[in-house]
Formats: sequence, C-alpha cells, structure tokens
Amino acid sequence: MPVTDIFVGGAGDRIFKCAKTYVDKFAADHPTRQVIYLPQGSRRQLRQILETLPAGQTINIIGHSWGAADVAWALAQTGSDCTFDHIIGIDPVGKFSRHIGETEDLAQKVISVHAVGSEGRLIDGNITARIARQFGAAYPAIFEHPDALKIDAPFAHYDVTRMMRHPDDDGVSVEDRLLGRTDTASSV
Repeated sequence: MPVTDIFVGGAGDRIFKCAKTYVDKFAADHPTRQVIYLPQGSRRQLRQILETLPAGQTINIIGHSWGAADVAWALAQTGSDCTFDHIIGIDPVGKFSRHIGETEDLAQKVISVHAVGSEGRLIDGNITARIARQFGAAYPAIFEHPDALKIDAPFAHYDVTRMMRHPDDDGVSVEDRLLGRTDTASSV
C-alpha cells in the first residue's frame, strides 16, 4: 500500500501556486507515493478523502497557511479511523481551528514550520500570517501543541519549497521526515 501525502494549499495558492509548485515536483520525484493536492477551502473534499482511505494506510497531511486551518478542521470533523504519520503546518494560520489541539493517538509527529524571514527585506518572513492575525486569525492549536516539533525557517511565508527543505536543529528537514530519511542532513 503506497504512502499517501495530502497537501492543502494556502488562500493565495490558486493564484500564486506556492504549495502547488512544490507538490507537483514532490509527486514527480516520488512516483511510488500517492500525492494529493487540494486548494485551500476544500474542507469537505479533504474530509471525504480521509474517510475513504483504507485502514492501516500511512498518511501524511500538510497544510500551508490557511490550508493548515482546513487540515485542523478536517481532522476534527472526520469520523475515520485515520492515524497520521505526520501532521504538518507550513506557516500555519487559521481563524476557526483553535479548539483542535490534541495529538494523542492522532499522529506520530506534529510539525510546525514558521517563516521568520531575514533582515533587510520589507515583505519577508511571517508578515502575511501576521496580517491575517490582525483580522482574527491565530495558529491552529494542533500546531502549537507542546509536543509539536517547531522549526523557525529564515524564509518568507510564500516560500513553501524552502520551508519544506529547511533542516531543523537535528539537521533533518520536513521533506526528509516525510520520506523517512531522519538520519541524513538536509540541504536548503
């Protein structure tokens, strides 16, 4: 049974394709994996996919920006018996997902990557998520859980590819973790 990786893009992904570009390359590079991409706002479709996956299926679910809120919502709403290998938020933001914070029996690993940008650039780092928070958004609680692996990445909110490939303190990237390569260092 192939591994299933489900990616949910952020609010601007229909236009800018920040996540979609990464997902297309990831799928092409790993043809034995079942890779699914959904645009932000596809909550019902995501829930239906989760409910139809066979028991025992290895599932990773990744949401970028507002797509992370869709992930959190779907996890709370699904009646499936899914167990996730990884639940990942790439610079997560969302308004109606604060109540979803329990990770016990839901995933082997919850990962939250936060864009922190670099000095010297006006539009950089987490400015997009900060602007969204001015309008009532907050990190979905699941990605703020004390057991979540938190990674600060020196990139802008839109740079999904570099955030997925940025190594954590142990030298392992999110992409490496998805692929089971936890003993090798990643490169940006």
